[in-house]
Amino acid sequence: MDQQGAPLGAANHPPGGYPPGGGPPGGHGPPPGGYGPPGGYGPPGGYGPPGGHGGPPGGYGGPPPQAFGPAPGGFGGAPLRPPPRRSHLGLILGIGCGAVFLLCILAGAVVIYFSTGVTAREIARLPEPLPTAPAADRPVDAAAERGVHRAEIRDLRTFAARAGKLQHFVGEIHNTGTVAIGSPSAKVTLYDAGNVALLSGDCATQVRLLPPGEKVPCAFASQRPPGLAAFKAEIAPAAPSFRGKLAKLSIADTKFTPTRGQSPYQVAGRITNESPFTARSVLAIVSLYGADGKIVSVGQIAVAGGDLAPSASGDFAASIVDVADAPATWQVLAVGYSE
Repeated sequence: MDQQGAPLGAANHPPGGYPPGGGPPGGHGPPPGGYGPPGGYGPPGGYGPPGGHGGPPGGYGGPPPQAFGPAPGGFGGAPLRPPPRRSHLGLILGIGCGAVFLLCILAGAVVIYFSTGVTAREIARLPEPLPTAPAADRPVDAAAERGVHRAEIRDLRTFAARAGKLQHFVGEIHNTGTVAIGSPSAKVTLYDAGNVALLSGDCATQVRLLPPGEKVPCAFASQRPPGLAAFKAEIAPAAPSFRGKLAKLSIADTKFTPTRGQSPYQVAGRITNESPFTARSVLAIVSLYGADGKIVSVGQIAVAGGDLAPSASGDFAASIVDVADAPATWQVLAVGYSE
């Protein structure tokens, strides 16, 4: 205070400062809060407590409370960015190519399976050749001891030709005796409903003799008589007139060709003479059998050249047009003679 007891302001000025009234409370600066705009050196929230050095509440100034650094991301670093997106084009292309490759493999496997399956089914439908069975051992009876000639015809059946009015008869003659029979055949007689004979003919074979225990197919064809109702066959076996030898013949490379449209069935192959002599009048006799094992048709043809020298071979191809039923198996009989 001065000597008069009046209080003094700053620089000994009267209360309120100079001029009278002075600047408003709050420090040395002209506006409230000191030098600078309200808030001091930064926005509210800085260093000092509210009302700090020359500023309004908020003090020294600074950004809002946060981590060390100007922005998220660490000490003064740039803001974090999401990692760059990697392209999946290569992966997608790889998976697509692999899928296509697998599909190709599967498609190929399916084609092979069905193609082979179809081929297997076609082969299975083709008739198979029957093996040549050896003569069975038969018990000796009184007829055998006396050398009685005996034969019978089995599985005789009749069927109409595919075209025309021919009626076919086919069966097999079995030598049930113990000695050979010559030129085996069976007499077939046709009857009407009143058991009156209409006509007859021979179910003939093309062999000169038939050894005991063996069989040979026979065939007979005629115009179908009106009123045909039944038929029967009779055999009168006789001793052979042929005194020569049967040739030893082997059969190989046989092939069965089924009918297609109007084409015939065909069995082809090769016959070889394994005898030490020339085989004369070599003949291939083909029998077709149904699923029940019974004969359904027969065909025969001479080997190319007719005769075969020792170790020589000849081809044959027998065609069969008419059958009683679809063939399931087939067999070839080769015959030849020393003279």
